[in-house]
Amino acid sequence: MTHQESLTEQIFTLVDALYSKGMTEIVISPGSRSTPIAIACECHPHIKTYIHPDERGAGFFALGLSKASKQPVGILCTSGTAAANYVPSVSEAGLMHIPLVVLTSDRPHELRDVGAPQAIKQTNMFSNYVKFETELPIADESEYNMSHVEDRVLQASQYFDGILKGPVHINIPVREPLMPNINRTDCFFREQLIQESITVESNIEPLLGNGLVIIGETDCSLEKIDFEKYKQLTFIMDPRVSERTKLSRVVTTHDLIFMNLTDEQRNELESQFDFILRIGEAVTSKSTNQFLKQTSLKQILISEFIDVKTFPKTPDVTYVGDVKQTLDALLIESDHSVDVLYEVDRDIKQLINDEIENYDDEGRYMYEIIKRTNNDRTLFVSSSMPIRDFERYDVFNRLNILANRGANGIDGVVSTAFGVGTKMPMTLIIGDVSLNHDINGLVMSKLEEIDGTVICFNNNGGNIFSYLPQKEHDIHFERLFGTPLDLDFSHAAKLYGFNYDLIKSVDDLTEEILNQKGRNFIEIKTDREDNVKQHNDLKQKVKALVQHVKF
Repeated sequence: MTHQESLTEQIFTLVDALYSKGMTEIVISPGSRSTPIAIACECHPHIKTYIHPDERGAGFFALGLSKASKQPVGILCTSGTAAANYVPSVSEAGLMHIPLVVLTSDRPHELRDVGAPQAIKQTNMFSNYVKFETELPIADESEYNMSHVEDRVLQASQYFDGILKGPVHINIPVREPLMPNINRTDCFFREQLIQESITVESNIEPLLGNGLVIIGETDCSLEKIDFEKYKQLTFIMDPRVSERTKLSRVVTTHDLIFMNLTDEQRNELESQFDFILRIGEAVTSKSTNQFLKQTSLKQILISEFIDVKTFPKTPDVTYVGDVKQTLDALLIESDHSVDVLYEVDRDIKQLINDEIENYDDEGRYMYEIIKRTNNDRTLFVSSSMPIRDFERYDVFNRLNILANRGANGIDGVVSTAFGVGTKMPMTLIIGDVSLNHDINGLVMSKLEEIDGTVICFNNNGGNIFSYLPQKEHDIHFERLFGTPLDLDFSHAAKLYGFNYDLIKSVDDLTEEILNQKGRNFIEIKTDREDNVKQHNDLKQKVKALVQHVKF
């Protein structure tokens, strides 16, 4: 058997085996050493390929694809530092249990550590973040070559779903010549066989009494869970939980509630409940997490994954496995209800509705974006201020949102959002610093003809730092934290082929602009100092309301 035939059989088998385990999409960054893998993916009849010239953006674009599809998505690069650019997206995938399939082509062993070009140590380079990693042998005539590849894919696929879910890394050393036999499509014969996960817990004790249920982002859908029948439970949901849009009784202003409670109110509130049930990821709200850390109430955690995340406080009891199966065994129907948090939530939303016209800051703009955006659009909300403003000013509970909240970084936000945009109408809400950090992610909208709207709050710097203690040290603040960039994003919109609108007042932000089809860029210029002042003014009004409540 020639080298070309050995290489073709190995690589085509690898790609087809990954398809059989659920990988139907892959994002390829062009390079020489990855030639046979890229061609195999392009030739496969059931795998869709995307081409992204920047590996850092490619990783996050694939992250968005997987977020939207809930399926494993591949990323492929050439050898050398190309692979190192995957680290930010792979770390995010590891923290959020997203099944990225990281395929890094590599130099053969004889070209490592001898000064050959594009050769770095790629084995185990993602070991802090992936659930599984392996390196394939050099393609040769060995009878074990194909079975070895299938064995490794089988092992990797155990992390594509279930309680172990997360990214995997397969390093692939390739010896020249690199061109495979493109006619060997007979290697593509496998059918997909996807395994379903099951709960591993069997000794679940039912919960009795009144409970406070705090739900963060979950990988699974919660739509099959009938929350309404558990009247004894008070449900608090993070903005990333889509189920909040379907419930008549749900608290979503919890950040404003918990940040403003007096010690006496906190004690009174705790006396209303017998336990706290936590589901999924930690919520975005800092004040809610502080409440969880300080309370003496018993806490039960349902984790979808074997690597249990205990933040902000180690739970008293932990169950690992399928959320619905666990809840069915854990909860008992009851008609007894505690309504106080629902009433406060309703009053805060009414206050914001009544007062919002007195403001024209980023919070007001966020309110209007939420109000005027159609239900069929998903908002992808950047870290820092956008997700916090969404949580504070969303009084409607209509829209689904997505965000990168594993590492809470600002890198790759644009790329992830347009990955999501391949599956559904998408609006990205982002600040100027975050947008600049991943501005070349806009190119995928152009290359793949992905429609989407970008709304950029341009306050000329890092707005979130204005709310932190660093702001008190004005002598150093602006240079080290404010980071004014003085950017005009109309040029970026033109460069990447977006329609452009500069919003100068709230009245300019119409439903027509927010919901137009095509690739659209909306820039809203605001003032950081004024944003802080107006945010805090409304917060004081909410504080007065909350501190008059009797629990």
